[in-house]
Amino acid sequence: MEAAELPAMLAALILMFASVGAKVGTTKLIASMKYQINHVASLRQEALGRLKIAQSQNAVVMQNKTVLATKKAKLTKRLNRLQTEMGTLQQEDQARKQRNEMRKVD
Repeated sequence: MEAAELPAMLAALILMFASVGAKVGTTKLIASMKYQINHVASLRQEALGRLKIAQSQNAVVMQNKTVLATKKAKLTKRLNRLQTEMGTLQQEDQARKQRNEMRKVD
């Protein structure tokens, strides 16, 4: 029986070392995966932060664009009104000049 026990004990010892080695390898792989997961999560958070910044900048740009469009519309209306008023004043000025010329002729 002793002859059969020695190879069985050696096989058991080798299997124990193999299981310890597998456990160490598995632990290293798990630690590596945890690092990668944490790294990806931090990259994701950074990307989400940049996205929020870009969205807020876009919102400011759109608000500024709306304000500028409103100002442009107001200035266009004012310009049209002033051009109409200028045309009226020029017509009145021409009419006054014609009346003055007619008075000079008489």
